[in-house]
Amino acid sequence: MFYLLLAAFLWGTSFIAGKIAYQMADPALVVLFRLIIASSVMLPVFLRYQSEIKAISPNQWKRLILLGFLTYPVTFLLQFLGLQMTSAASAATMIGVEPIMVVLVGYLFFKEKASLLVILLGVTAFVGVALVVGVSSDENISLMGCFLVLSSTVVVAFWLRMSKQILASMDAKLYTALTIVSGTLFGIPIILFLIKNWDINYSTNGVLAILYLGIGCSLFAGWFWNKGLETTPANLSGIFLALEPVFGVLLAVILLGEMLSLTSIIGILLVVLSAGICIMLPRKSAEGT
Repeated sequence: MFYLLLAAFLWGTSFIAGKIAYQMADPALVVLFRLIIASSVMLPVFLRYQSEIKAISPNQWKRLILLGFLTYPVTFLLQFLGLQMTSAASAATMIGVEPIMVVLVGYLFFKEKASLLVILLGVTAFVGVALVVGVSSDENISLMGCFLVLSSTVVVAFWLRMSKQILASMDAKLYTALTIVSGTLFGIPIILFLIKNWDINYSTNGVLAILYLGIGCSLFAGWFWNKGLETTPANLSGIFLALEPVFGVLLAVILLGEMLSLTSIIGILLVVLSAGICIMLPRKSAEGT
C-alpha cells in the first residue's frame, strides 16, 4: 500500500509542476519532454529483460502498445492541455472523480454491476464538479479546461481495467518500461501535431519541473502504482486515487497561492467525500444488485 500512496502523491503534485513547466514551454512540448525523459531512463530495462521480451506474443504486444498509448500520451495530453486553461486546484478536483469513473465505466462498458448507492455517489461527485466549474466565481477556472481533465479520468478508467490481466503475468518494472516506451513512440506524431509554440524560455525552475514530471510523476509514479497493484486488491487500491485531489488542491493553495471560493471548496469536498465513500464500500456492496 505504501507504493500506491507514493504514486498518488506524485500524480497529485503533477499539476503543480505542470504550471511551473508552462512558464518555460508549450504544454504539448512539456508532455513530449516528460515522456522522452521517462523513456530514456527505462531503456536499460530492455537489456535486463531480453528473454521475457522475446516471449511476448503478438497479441500481448498489441495490448501493451494500446495500453502505453492510453496511459501516457493520451492521458497526459488531456490533463495538461486542460491544465493550461484552468487552475491547478480545479484540475486536481476533476482527477478526484477517477475512483467513481472506474466503477461507472465497469458498469456501462464491462457489464459489471453497480449498486444504487454507488450511482448516487457518482451523481454527488458530478454535482461537486459542477459547483467547482459552473457555479464558482473564480475567473481562473475554465469549463473547457476542466472538461479535458475530466475526460482523462474516463481514459484512466479504461486502462486501469485493461492492465489488470497483463500485470498478473508480468513484472511491474517490465510492464512500466514497455508501456512508457511504446506509448512515447506511438504518441510522438500526435504530440508534435498539437505543439503550437516551439519557443523555449529556459529557466531553472522550468527545467527542474520537467525533470520531476518525467522521472517522478511518470516513471516512478507509474512503477509505484503497478508495483502496488501486485499486492493490493483492486477495490482497495481505489482509495489512493481519491487522495490525488487532496494532495493537488492543498499544494496548489500552498505553493501556487491559488484562492478557492466557498462554492469551489464545497464542490471539492463533495468530490473527495463521494470518491472516498465509494472506494471504501465492501466489494459486495459496490457490485451488488
